[in-house]
Amino acid sequence: MSHSQELLESCSGVLDVALDLRFVNEVRKGAVSDQVYADYLLIEESFVETAARLHGLAVWDAPDREALERNSAAVHALTTEQADYFRTARAAWPVQANLSDTALARANHLTTFALTSARTGGYAAVMTMLFAAETLYLTWCTRAHEEGAVRPGPIADWVALHAREPFRGGVAALGEQVDRLETPRSELAHWFIGMLKAEIEFHDALYC
Repeated sequence: MSHSQELLESCSGVLDVALDLRFVNEVRKGAVSDQVYADYLLIEESFVETAARLHGLAVWDAPDREALERNSAAVHALTTEQADYFRTARAAWPVQANLSDTALARANHLTTFALTSARTGGYAAVMTMLFAAETLYLTWCTRAHEEGAVRPGPIADWVALHAREPFRGGVAALGEQVDRLETPRSELAHWFIGMLKAEIEFHDALYC
């Protein structure tokens, strides 16, 4: 069994918890409030910057030209297309973010875990953590997009972005990179589960 398949099977319990978060369900059902989504825009924009840094590290440590090009493209997309999304969404949204310091600190644990792990685990950690996070987003956004109950406008745009190409192909490419890693599966599982747990805390921070 490949590394990616093993991770998805062995860590399915944590992934299922992440897929059943209150925020995920509210977006899927079209029930997320204006305030919660405003708060989400704030913390998610911050983590997108973290993701760009992770892909940047992967560019530096890329094992071949294909990996270099894929991670370079990801940095570009995160700092252009997704940055434009947040700028436009925040300008159009009817309320401003209003998260407590406690909630912000809790949400920031995702960045802390990701960057700390990347500095110690290098390319292997980055690929594994991104595979975890983007598998989560691809799965729940695809479900939400197909059900068709998501609120139109910026929320539907964000969901669609993570349910179609090129995001879908990017997740598959991450899985392929994980499969090529010569890293003990126990270490891969540590990063994969750790990232999902940090994602859970990140999204739950919206309701503190």
